[in-house]
Amino acid sequence: MGLPTTPHTSTPLLSLVVLGYRNFGVTTGPCLESLKPWVDDPEIEILVVDNASPDDSAQQTAQWCAQHPGLKCLLSDTNRGYAGGMNWGASHAQSEWLFLVNNDTVFPPQALDALKRVVREAPANVAMIGPVTNAAGNGQRLWKPDASPAEWLAIGETLHAHPTHLLMPVYRCDFFCIAIRRDVWHQLGGLDTAFGLGYYEDFDFSLRLRKAGWEQKITEDVFVLHAGSATFQASAEAKQLLKRNQKLVQGKHPEARFEHTRLGNLAVLESYLQLKAQGQWTPSLGARAALRWPALQQDAPRSFLKKWWWQRRVQVLEAHFREAAAASKIR
Repeated sequence: MGLPTTPHTSTPLLSLVVLGYRNFGVTTGPCLESLKPWVDDPEIEILVVDNASPDDSAQQTAQWCAQHPGLKCLLSDTNRGYAGGMNWGASHAQSEWLFLVNNDTVFPPQALDALKRVVREAPANVAMIGPVTNAAGNGQRLWKPDASPAEWLAIGETLHAHPTHLLMPVYRCDFFCIAIRRDVWHQLGGLDTAFGLGYYEDFDFSLRLRKAGWEQKITEDVFVLHAGSATFQASAEAKQLLKRNQKLVQGKHPEARFEHTRLGNLAVLESYLQLKAQGQWTPSLGARAALRWPALQQDAPRSFLKKWWWQRRVQVLEAHFREAAAASKIR
């Protein structure tokens, strides 16, 4: 089911696929409100998917889209799960890059303008780019645990205003928001619907993309606020699905590494250290370091031997970045 839309006159650069499921007023609604500055951007198309919400979210989604006719509204008759819902939405996209968006996200000013710049500058071998955020299970997470949502949005604005034009390493991407070249998406067949309602389909896609010879990166020039699991609560059923899907990943990818967030953060910080040694250090990198290095101690392993190993590994990093954090303009 869909609503009439005003077609783009040329191929857009980005297609946002916003996947919603229930609780429109606290998830999809605020997300869409934050996307208003780009509703009429000819380089961006926005597709809003309701995944057969059991409440009145589908009706509210349709009403919101009707007030903004530049959007495409897609109302599913069945709950297709995360993978199926994103696949369905992406099948209607026309852009060079897909941008899959969880509905429990909020976009600061200039976020998509920054993203457009990032994807335009991306090397040809980079097929997937993840923004940074306040809550993620990998190196896309920045660290300021006492910050309010408003403070995080202000941090995002600062990052957008002071770009580094650099891409950071990542083992696998977190799909709270993710940019993917559309031709590579089709090459890989989208997300694997075997993962059902959710969990680990992003890990699987990251590994398949890597095996196909493509690279994936983090951009610290784009920040998106992530409420985190606002539509999929940690019920007993969800925990069971989590275990099932982890085994599914292990079966498909025996070589998969289930890394702690600390290792993703460490990989980015070590990349900073290389840039510093090469004389490429800038205040913008210092500001980003200030949002990463304090997590090194907070994320330390609990076991004595692992903690000892971890502390030895991060001592050098902390010495280099303490000064950068003190000088940072981000508070």
